[in-house]
Amino acid sequence: MVASAEPVAVKMVGLARDSRESLWERYNKSGKKALDVGDYDRAKLMFDLALIEAKKNSDENKNGSGTNDPTLRIAAATNNLAESHRLLGEYKEAEALFKEALALKEKALGEENMSVANTINNLAMLYQNIANYSEAEKLYKKALAIEEKVSSQENAPIASSLNNLAAFYDQQGRYAEAEAMYKRSLSIKERLLGPAHRDTASCVSNLGLLYLHKKEYDKAESFYKRALSIRQSTLGAAHPLVAAEMSHLAELYRVEKKYDQAEPLMEKAMTLYEKKLGINNLDAAMCMFNLGCLYRDEGKLKKAEPLFRRTLGVRDRLLGASHPQTLMAMKDYADLLKKLGPEKEQQAKELDARWKSLKTQSEKEAKSGRAKVKPKPSERNLD
Repeated sequence: MVASAEPVAVKMVGLARDSRESLWERYNKSGKKALDVGDYDRAKLMFDLALIEAKKNSDENKNGSGTNDPTLRIAAATNNLAESHRLLGEYKEAEALFKEALALKEKALGEENMSVANTINNLAMLYQNIANYSEAEKLYKKALAIEEKVSSQENAPIASSLNNLAAFYDQQGRYAEAEAMYKRSLSIKERLLGPAHRDTASCVSNLGLLYLHKKEYDKAESFYKRALSIRQSTLGAAHPLVAAEMSHLAELYRVEKKYDQAEPLMEKAMTLYEKKLGINNLDAAMCMFNLGCLYRDEGKLKKAEPLFRRTLGVRDRLLGASHPQTLMAMKDYADLLKKLGPEKEQQAKELDARWKSLKTQSEKEAKSGRAKVKPKPSERNLD
């Protein structure tokens, strides 16, 4: 009965049949492809099916080894499912799954193993998401230490770990440490993959963000343009990561008050996000917020108002009312409403009062180390 159900399940999720690969492999690959295009809900479904398949077949191959080890297949599917939950902002589910995957890997492979380091890195990103900074830094360093110990030379996983730790330091305002690690990561990637490889783009983009923070705008523009060019040539013109790079470059232009360059770029990025991910997505919401800020700065207050309102709604739903990014959108929206005239005055007062109350709550959460934040761009590690 189970065997006859498999083709039905495969057909229902639109998965091509391939006798050369197991269902686990096909579900896992499909999940990775979904993550690549930003379809996190489909990725979660695929990895969930991969996990079910791995567990179902674990008794059939108890003595397997390597990629056929049933424990490692379960661990891989669990790690990947956790990452899809993390990207969807489902942090409690992600934390439990990452810890489960890590325990399985450490038992099967020992603590000093590259695959173990991958999951440690992912768990560190999760802790950065929820502002548990001390634990995040500890795990980032632990993952990097494992990789450097077990590797005879610098490799792609080490470059990714350097990038992630650098992004963490950037978020903390530790720019000198971040810059050194970004440059080392980029050097490794350029040597191993080439300067125009899709996996090199993330580090290039992150250096652009770092230089934006440091107000070194010419450098920021150079790195953002390079990242955008790489994304377009390797992913196509309509990929969500292309939209992200457009949004980054447009935000730089907004900061520099180059509005004539910022507006068409930001609007194009927003259109791409809406087509690919919809608006109920944190990355799309960030672009929407930035576009609202641009319209506000240009004095186009009526065009900015619905964007601030929609951004606030998305962040409130996905992150919670006391999240720092939600509060930022709330404060900016309240300030904008005040500028729109007497008819918006009462709404502005109510929103401002709510902001003040929630800000106090957020500050308490921050002191406890449990506030949720969106980290700087990091590199995920899938199995």
